[in-house]
Amino acid sequence: MSTRYFAGVAACLGLAGAVTAGPPTPSGFPTRPVSAQLPAPSTAPATLPAASPTGSPLMGTPTPAYAADPGAAGACGPDGCLPAQSCGAACDCLCGPPGRAWISAEWLYWMGKGQNTPAFVTTAPNGTPRATAGVLGAPGTTTLFGGDKLNDNFRNGLRIRAGTWLDDCQRFGVEGDFFFLGNSGQGYNVGSNGSQILTRPFVDALGNRNNAQLVSFGGSPDSQLVSFPGVLAGSVGVRSSSDFIGGGLGLICNLCCDPCGRLDFVYGFRYLNLRDDITINENLTALAGSNVPAGTRFLIQDRIRTNNNFYGANVGLNYERRFGHFFLGVRPTVALGVTHTTVDITGSTQIVTPAGVATNFPGGLLTQSSNIGSYSSNQFSVVPEIGVRAGVQVTEHLRAFVSYNFLYFSNVARAGDQFDTRVNTNQIAPSSGGGGPALPAFELRKTGYYVQGVGVGVELRY
Repeated sequence: MSTRYFAGVAACLGLAGAVTAGPPTPSGFPTRPVSAQLPAPSTAPATLPAASPTGSPLMGTPTPAYAADPGAAGACGPDGCLPAQSCGAACDCLCGPPGRAWISAEWLYWMGKGQNTPAFVTTAPNGTPRATAGVLGAPGTTTLFGGDKLNDNFRNGLRIRAGTWLDDCQRFGVEGDFFFLGNSGQGYNVGSNGSQILTRPFVDALGNRNNAQLVSFGGSPDSQLVSFPGVLAGSVGVRSSSDFIGGGLGLICNLCCDPCGRLDFVYGFRYLNLRDDITINENLTALAGSNVPAGTRFLIQDRIRTNNNFYGANVGLNYERRFGHFFLGVRPTVALGVTHTTVDITGSTQIVTPAGVATNFPGGLLTQSSNIGSYSSNQFSVVPEIGVRAGVQVTEHLRAFVSYNFLYFSNVARAGDQFDTRVNTNQIAPSSGGGGPALPAFELRKTGYYVQGVGVGVELRY
């Protein structure tokens, strides 16, 4: 890359002085030679080129600010951008696309990286012994929900981008954008009147072995009743959701341009927010064969929420090349900053006697006093993004385009990763009061996140 591009970067970083100091010097940006801008001395009266008798059927008649120069190498036609009457000798070239200000709206169809989860609900054939019913790895056990990635589906979204040039030569500008993706929600509900086995698997921390809390079974001291033939009827529901938004504000500085394209340097502020929520609810009723009075109800909830807020500096390039009425652009950027993460873990158990007397206890199954709480951390993150778009100039002020984007967000906490499946069964409500390890425990686990997908949008420029 030639030294004039580095001079352009230096000029960008000194934006305030460059905008107010008057026309840029030839050392700051590539310029057309004066001989190419002004007609050679002649004794004959100067004449202007004759106007084209017809304009573009798509673009309409060219405006004076973007007159075409058929004799110039690489001229783009009516939307060319040779200086003509735009800035005179003060500007090299209004490199386009035409318009001092712009705003675009883009429909997004993106998918995000799913979050890993443990197995939340399992089942086993009727007749399976209590000791192995629904236990992971045991013969006959089938996972009904969980144990894989959730929230990795495509979803709709919207991106708005707007900006304006700050100088007449369109070398310095400001631009902002905001985007959001619709909520990615996945859920699962299953219930039984006691005619089948439904369980929630966990690792028994006292015996260091896989075990299962019953959604439809009755049983031993290290299990909580959920459902089993003649013992317990109940249901379990799991709800997982994920939300992602972002935006930023930055400055634009032209590095180089020609009649058909321009390369700009962009730098500014970037913000992202990623939130996850996984909630598990159980509604259980003891039957005649249970070890508690028939009709006793258990309402149990486990919930983990994560919230990741990124704040950082964003730098990158924005390149566009025009081919007549068509254009192709690419925008690679990278943001460096800090992600503030919070993890909220809550859980509860309510036991209602047949007489209607309710007693509340802290903790569900995978949320106990040993890990319930709110936790926060700050960590350095990197957010690279690349966007590619191709489109057509529909009218003088309107453009339409399609796009592809890929964005990566490092060091984020996902709700599914924060579950600890090791459980000290002495803590399960109503607590037996025995000892044992403080499990489940909280240990912040972080991973990378990405979104990618296509978009369709329109842009207005004036």
